[in-house]
Amino acid sequence: MEFNKSVSNPMLMGCIQLMKAEDTPEHRSMFVEELVKASFQAPAIIEPAPVQDAEGRLTIVPGSKVQFPMLATKDGKNFFMGFTDSVEYQKWAERDKNLPCFALRFDDYVNMLFRKDAQGNDCPALGIVLNPVGDNVVVPKEMVAGIMAARTGQLQQMVARKAAARKASEENGSEEAK
Repeated sequence: MEFNKSVSNPMLMGCIQLMKAEDTPEHRSMFVEELVKASFQAPAIIEPAPVQDAEGRLTIVPGSKVQFPMLATKDGKNFFMGFTDSVEYQKWAERDKNLPCFALRFDDYVNMLFRKDAQGNDCPALGIVLNPVGDNVVVPKEMVAGIMAARTGQLQQMVARKAAARKASEENGSEEAK
């Protein structure tokens, strides 16, 4: 998570356009692959407000409180926002508030979506909406959970393969020593 950093995701934008043109399993797979690699600009409410340093860059005062506002739909559903680049962010900022932003990764959104507050309540966000003023791509919480489950499964398989290879190597080494 980096403060006030611009991002650019041309591959992800291409995948979004492919999915919109033809929603196939292959295009969805490409979208998910780019989604987990991307960084997104996310508006933030920071208190106290950031201040300019000697070079004119905004800096956050140590101990500041950072909140990521949610976009509410007409029927009261809340979503975290992610913007694929500064152009998409500005479309929203011009209509709403020009808030400072952070560059967030997919895993940052996972942590926010599945965290519990101090009282043990689940996060009220139902997912992430990418470029809400542009492409308006909704990534539901269930999809995020599915992506994480698949990534965990892949990691477990990789660990098991490495352990099996190590064991086979050790067995071959002990047989050669005989």
